[in-house]
Amino acid sequence: MEAHIWLIAVSIGASLILIAIAIPLIRRRVPPNAMYGLRVPATFADEWVWYEANARSGRELLLLGIVQLISAIAIPLFRLSLLAYIAWAAVMFVGAITMGIIGWLRANRLLRERRQPL
Repeated sequence: MEAHIWLIAVSIGASLILIAIAIPLIRRRVPPNAMYGLRVPATFADEWVWYEANARSGRELLLLGIVQLISAIAIPLFRLSLLAYIAWAAVMFVGAITMGIIGWLRANRLLRERRQPL
């Protein structure tokens, strides 16, 4: 049972961290930097693209965090097996990778649109 409590704490904690990381991005409070945010060439090429792409990615990160938090709470409530935590981790991994790819593509599109003459 101790391992199960540890899994509950880690999954809830990780979900809360995602939510906490997302809020400053959504609020456009994170300036361009090398540590935090969607750091791809397009976001570093234009400050507006940085804030716009990070705000949109932040909303997706918030949604992933909320879904993961609900799942992390539901697993022990419904007495699901430890296999449910593997599924939780897979959703977290696939979600993060997918968000990174979508964010990168979005940033490139935003930069292209911004640089197109009217």
